[in-house]
Amino acid sequence: MKNLKHLLLLMFLSSIIMVGGYAQEDNTDDKYANVPKRLHEQKDQYDDGEYLFPPKPKNNWSIGIKGGLAFVAGDVKPQPGFGLGLDVRKAIGHSFSVRLSASAGQTTGLNYQRTNGYGAKAGNPWDQYYYQVRTQPAPWVYYNYQMTYGDLTLQGVVNLNNINFYKEQAKWNLYAAGGIGLMGYQTKVDALDSNGDIYNFASIPVHNPDPNTVGVDKKQTIDALKNMLDGEYETNAEGHQDEEGLKVGSNFYVINPALVGALGLRYRLGRRVEVELEHRIVWTNDDLLDGQRWQEHGGNGTTALTRDFDSYHNTTVGIHFRLGKGEESLWWSNPLTEVYSTAAASRDLVKKLTDDADNDGIPDLYDKEPDTPEGTPVDGQGRTLDSDGDGYSDHDDDQPYTPKGCDVDSRGVALDSDSDGVPDCYDKEPGSAPGSLVDAKGITIPTYEAPEGGTIADACILPIIHFDLDKDNIKPQFYPELYYIAQLMRANKDLRIKAIGYSDNRNSDEYNLDLSRRRVRNAVDFISNTYGIDPSRFEVDAKGEREVLIDGLPDNHRDPRLEPLHQVNRRVVFECIKD
Repeated sequence: MKNLKHLLLLMFLSSIIMVGGYAQEDNTDDKYANVPKRLHEQKDQYDDGEYLFPPKPKNNWSIGIKGGLAFVAGDVKPQPGFGLGLDVRKAIGHSFSVRLSASAGQTTGLNYQRTNGYGAKAGNPWDQYYYQVRTQPAPWVYYNYQMTYGDLTLQGVVNLNNINFYKEQAKWNLYAAGGIGLMGYQTKVDALDSNGDIYNFASIPVHNPDPNTVGVDKKQTIDALKNMLDGEYETNAEGHQDEEGLKVGSNFYVINPALVGALGLRYRLGRRVEVELEHRIVWTNDDLLDGQRWQEHGGNGTTALTRDFDSYHNTTVGIHFRLGKGEESLWWSNPLTEVYSTAAASRDLVKKLTDDADNDGIPDLYDKEPDTPEGTPVDGQGRTLDSDGDGYSDHDDDQPYTPKGCDVDSRGVALDSDSDGVPDCYDKEPGSAPGSLVDAKGITIPTYEAPEGGTIADACILPIIHFDLDKDNIKPQFYPELYYIAQLMRANKDLRIKAIGYSDNRNSDEYNLDLSRRRVRNAVDFISNTYGIDPSRFEVDAKGEREVLIDGLPDNHRDPRLEPLHQVNRRVVFECIKD
């Protein structure tokens, strides 16, 4: 046990060195919580859609302790021992990590088969104590040992089930590890009793390996040996006398290069805590871990070296803690999560672009009012339309295009106090007599009466409308004049009107004739289409630049002062037709 204490001290010092190499991660805001500083720019570019690949998350650290069984695979039958370990692990990526491990332990072995093949072997304690005092033949002995070891190794760890196509967060992590390092060991044997005398192994019942012969089984032999041996392991086992090593106090440890391999299974208890079951093997180029390198059943003078080097095994359970800030350790993080989350966001976007919960024609993604009653007109953002801004949605508004600023009734219709068809907000004569004909401004239109012996055409006076240069469209400022004509024709069902189009004298005669024809046609169509007047009640004519009202104007466009005079000539005249 004293030797083990020295090894544990070495392991503890090594662990301090390993943990000292750990650097605390910087504290950053949430956006960069799991992103190294050098990749912040890539994070910004990825979020903005300017770079295809997301940044690799921080490479996490963890520290863990472990303990369990240990045994040597050698020439002497092993007995259960124990081993302890401490390691620090750092993720390089989702599938690969590196770890620095320090381990120490102690294990024993005891053969149930006797041998006397130890003779004349320099440095062999059995030769020293038993062969030198032998009778013929050499005394039989039972090999035993106690091996105390420690090692420090650097390993690569490969995840075997990290990339999961069907689960976001794994609970189990299967991994394999391999690496190199140094190991040191000291092996002793129990060759003398508590009085310093050699054991009389002749009293031990001999195991008979022949299953067809009645004899002593191995358990009886082992039990007898355990009752005899005092378990002090006071004698150094055979060793490499020419090897360099490490002396700790009075104890000498042989130092060897080591090759290590491991297979383990971890379980995730939480974001920071994991438990582990692991089996590891450490190979050395040494055949004296168990203190024995001679064939077990040799005879005096005929013993040969065994063919294989020794190795030692550990089966341990451990607990590990994740260090630093950020998200899960990379060996738990599925590298496909980012791909799947992006695909899910795309599917959700497509769904929102096609889904329309209230059937208003606006996808849910852009719908600011997702529960609009069915059939209600909406704007481009799915909000109920109120085209005239009178407080009544178009769906419930009997007059959805009420002029802005007009007061409305409970049906959304502009108030018309005198019922003349002109809203109060535009009515210049709000008290018109019931049944009066009014113009677009609500002003009463004079009632014409036919003179004695004549017709209404003898008494009617009709307005003139004018046009812009080279234009044939009706200007809004002349809508009231056309409305007046329509109202007059409505009041006098037999009245027919002649409309004559004119132009000014600029441009050719042929062009001006066509332009005047289009002007008069548009004026008549406006009255017919807007107010429902039968087009057959109109007679149309076009005279181009003939019969101008203001004669002698120049036929060019160079003097803007003459433009108002030219406009007088660009006109459509309405005349009542006399029967």
